[in-house]
Amino acid sequence: SVNAEDEAQFARALTGLQEPVPWQLGAHSPSEFAERFSLARNTVRAVRIEALRQGFPALLRLLGEEYFTALASLFSERQPPCSAVLHEYGADLAAFIEQFPPLAGWPFMADVARLEWARRCAFHAADAPLLQPGGVGVYELDQLLQAPVCWHPSVTLLRSAHPLWQLWHAGADNCGTWPAENVLVWRQGLHVMTQAIDVPTAELLAQLQLDGSLGKAAESLQPHMDVDAFCACVATLLQWQVLSPAEP
Repeated sequence: SVNAEDEAQFARALTGLQEPVPWQLGAHSPSEFAERFSLARNTVRAVRIEALRQGFPALLRLLGEEYFTALASLFSERQPPCSAVLHEYGADLAAFIEQFPPLAGWPFMADVARLEWARRCAFHAADAPLLQPGGVGVYELDQLLQAPVCWHPSVTLLRSAHPLWQLWHAGADNCGTWPAENVLVWRQGLHVMTQAIDVPTAELLAQLQLDGSLGKAAESLQPHMDVDAFCACVATLLQWQVLSPAEP
């Protein structure tokens, strides 16, 4: 009979290429079991790599097929999935890349992985009401400024020292002067949106998460953002549908 220790040993061997084949757990001869086990091990490895390939297409494009496959294979061995739902696999890939010495000279790769993971999270994020002001009169504007507001659950703001949107959209060869870029990821209906945003809009969005209302965020940003710039940023966020009413 198979006990918990045997199951754990089998699982380690199935996912770890350096682990010995647990031939003693098989019903066949050691050589036959080793051959069958090798097929199962390769299938598990291939499925995980394919899941990462499907989830990180920009990273695949930047690294190339061979390098990406080697990276994904090492990642899948060291950090196997915690769930049988493979669209949940890859959350730690950016952190893994940051600590991966061969890519130390390409720190933007981790940011690209974060952006692609954010897009997956946006697609699967919960639905929530959108902030929809009732009008543009004084009373309605006052209500909008004082109402508790939060990010829509699908929103991720990425602050990067690299041309992150260009890297994701076009590839490293088209980045020109290599400017820093802020990127916003969110979902509109069933469509995942990815947009480079300017510094004032990113600052407002970040401050809004801290203050919880547009009025308080305006007070916090007043020393370095005038009224016209603030209103333009608010209009952009409302147009993009990235804000939701929050519980008071």
